[in-house]
Amino acid sequence: MTEQEPVLAGMGTASWSAEDGVAYEVALEGINHVVGAYSGLIAQARKAGDSARVDELLAEQSAWSAKRGSLGPEDRAGVDALTAESAQALERLRSTP
Repeated sequence: MTEQEPVLAGMGTASWSAEDGVAYEVALEGINHVVGAYSGLIAQARKAGDSARVDELLAEQSAWSAKRGSLGPEDRAGVDALTAESAQALERLRSTP
């Protein structure tokens, strides 16, 4: 029987600090909340039969999902900017009737 290599053996070391990693996770969580808020608004627009609004909201939601995919913990300035942007967007979306 051969001994298996540990799962994390080939990972190497991170190029960012633990603080940067936490900031990145916070940014991702903020983006996830924004995407979720769009889901609620999309459901409301669908219920109201407003297909143009649904399309608009879906496009905006998709843009936020793309931001999530382009973010990395090594880009602290981008992480901080998206954290602030998502907080503002979430406040705006939650106040949308």
